[in-house]
Amino acid sequence: MLAGLALGLSNRWLSVPLLGLGWFATGVSLSTLHARSEVPAVANGSHDLEGEVEAVDVRAGRTRLELAVARVDGAPVRARARLYPGGALRPLLPGQRVRVRSTLKPLDGRANPGEASAFERHQRRALIYSGSFDPRGLLVLSPPAAAAVAVEARRQGLAKAAERLAPSADAAHLYVALAAGLRADLGDAVEDEFARSGLAHVLSVSGLHVAALGVAARALVRWLWVLLPVRRLRRPDARTAALPFALAAVWGYTLFTGSQVPALRSAIMTTLLFGAAALLRRSDPLNALCFAGLVLLTLQPFAVADLSAQLSVLSAAALILLAPRVRDALPVPRPDPSREAGWRLWVARAREAAVVTLCASVAVVVTTAPLIASAFERLSLMGLVSNVVCLPLCTGAAVLAATGAGLFWVSAVLATPVVWLGAWSCELLLVSSRLFAALPLSTLSVTAPPPWAIAAWLAGLAGLGVLPGRGRALGATAMAAALALWVAPRLEPRAGVEVTFLAVGHGDAIVVSSNGRHALVDGGGSPGGADTGARFVLPYFKRRRIESLEVAALSHAHPDHALGLSSVMKVVPTRRLWLPAGVGRGPLVSALLDAKPSEVTEVEAGASPFTLGEARITVLGPPRDRILLEGENDRSVVLQIDHGEVSFLLTGDLEAAGEEALEAGPVTVLKAPHHGSRTSSSDGLIERARPRFAVFCVGKGNRFGFPHGEVVARYEAAGARCYRTDLDGAITFRSDGHDVQVETFRQEGEVWRAARRVPAR
Repeated sequence: MLAGLALGLSNRWLSVPLLGLGWFATGVSLSTLHARSEVPAVANGSHDLEGEVEAVDVRAGRTRLELAVARVDGAPVRARARLYPGGALRPLLPGQRVRVRSTLKPLDGRANPGEASAFERHQRRALIYSGSFDPRGLLVLSPPAAAAVAVEARRQGLAKAAERLAPSADAAHLYVALAAGLRADLGDAVEDEFARSGLAHVLSVSGLHVAALGVAARALVRWLWVLLPVRRLRRPDARTAALPFALAAVWGYTLFTGSQVPALRSAIMTTLLFGAAALLRRSDPLNALCFAGLVLLTLQPFAVADLSAQLSVLSAAALILLAPRVRDALPVPRPDPSREAGWRLWVARAREAAVVTLCASVAVVVTTAPLIASAFERLSLMGLVSNVVCLPLCTGAAVLAATGAGLFWVSAVLATPVVWLGAWSCELLLVSSRLFAALPLSTLSVTAPPPWAIAAWLAGLAGLGVLPGRGRALGATAMAAALALWVAPRLEPRAGVEVTFLAVGHGDAIVVSSNGRHALVDGGGSPGGADTGARFVLPYFKRRRIESLEVAALSHAHPDHALGLSSVMKVVPTRRLWLPAGVGRGPLVSALLDAKPSEVTEVEAGASPFTLGEARITVLGPPRDRILLEGENDRSVVLQIDHGEVSFLLTGDLEAAGEEALEAGPVTVLKAPHHGSRTSSSDGLIERARPRFAVFCVGKGNRFGFPHGEVVARYEAAGARCYRTDLDGAITFRSDGHDVQVETFRQEGEVWRAARRVPAR
């Protein structure tokens, strides 16, 4: 940072990139120190935790407690844990010290291509554990601070007032999110609409809200100051007199909404810029941004890895550096008071305001696009238009929300008309977001760009924003190269058949692909847990550009196989649904039928083989004579996939009786039946199949202890190389008909690791 500052002072064209690199390096260094956790060896299981409450959130109807852990089983530690109560949780506020007995397990990173993960961000905050606990055993060791109680009471009171005055529940929830920073009640549908319309930044307390409030408060006080009847009271300059009132509004709102990083960044910048104006000094927004970044990195070092902080800083930099260049490039004349007057000047100024807003929107969207694509694998093109059209509405809603929150501290009666107006402005904002989200091509699904492409894109934008002459051409060249390599189709090995075992926790989800045609066998699932189809399978489909399924097969009607499959079929068009013969029509099967596949077939051994590209899929189970197979597991659909000399055997959850009835010969890859339970993978099956590879679809630290050690030993003794989805992540086998290539998605480094090509037999 000091080297960048010294060189920047000597060359102003180098100041921005060098200070930017120095800012980032300083942040990485400080956040690395901040993220150092100090923990003893903690085994998975139940432990006594003692620590300080940092946050209590409700997401998707599920409460979670974030704890700064000070002791585990009496031993001092330094770490954070995210805990989920198994019932109603008593009211808790940040700063309270608690003791609780909870399960603990390390947080995991991505295990599948395309899967969203906040693992790195959590690591930067030393958040390394998750767990669950019985809230009845929670012991509160300290009372909440009086200030925290007062703030929470005002927040809840404001929420009730908004619910009473708002025209709809969604409008009330949006107003509370803007006024108090509480997003727990915002539904997924509302958040998705704002994301597709390009207005997602409105939902969080961002720099826009803080800056708009500061400007509005300053302008109001200056106007009132000029109107004071006594000249002696007007002796200080209006800009100086307005400063304390504006800053009180800005910092009060920032603290009331939870001191989120984007709001803190804007509050610091607003303080510097307003202070410079009050002291009649020249203000520099770029200097203010750099200073705000240094302060944030000192107070909250983990912000360097926080997406909202990154987007906030990049958006501010785009408005300062890039938006003026975009405006200069447009062939639209600026207002000229010397040539225009009256209504013509008013029209010219209105046109200029729209053009400037459009330029700002273009600058922000272009700058933040790679980060948004990397995090969400989608981009909203509507933001270019929606932000121009809705800017007055967004600004008005933000100012009314902040003003209502401030007045509510003084008097609920005084705040009532402002809350009513703010709630109605939120209703109009909701309507606008729905209209823009419904327009065609509002959102584009994209693949996440690699880190180097993001760096090249941002470097190119920096060149356009700060370099003169040829420097801008170099910046444009860097951006073009990054864009071309990002959108270019990825070159994948040409393989006739590809079979991927996805890591979906305790459950199966197997994708079979050949020549652009695809099949899905099971989809994972956990009753009351995360939707494995939405969390793991659909992101993988998006990454692989899988838009339809020739076959969706349910091995048997158990939740860890059926729940995720139904959620996938509701989104992805499916031509054929295969069910095990005689399965019946329980709730799990009914959910699959509700997805309305084109063709539903109950399959059993002896059914006609199905051709999927170059693959031949044969049904080996359940057997026609299955009257003696009493368990649902033993009546699983068993599929064999053949491609030349390579074969795969997908066994569902077969146990010993089902394995004995299975007519199977040697195969290349065998999915271990029933997740590696000791009641399956009998010596007879392994001897008949003689697999070259065995795959265990298991969840990390699962309560069943799968795969059992003696089962793994049996496969290894037979010469099979064993893979596990809990350790290796997604496991992909590519076949050319003669041999196979194995790839695993490792959690360490979260990259593909290719194994050597291995003959099928």
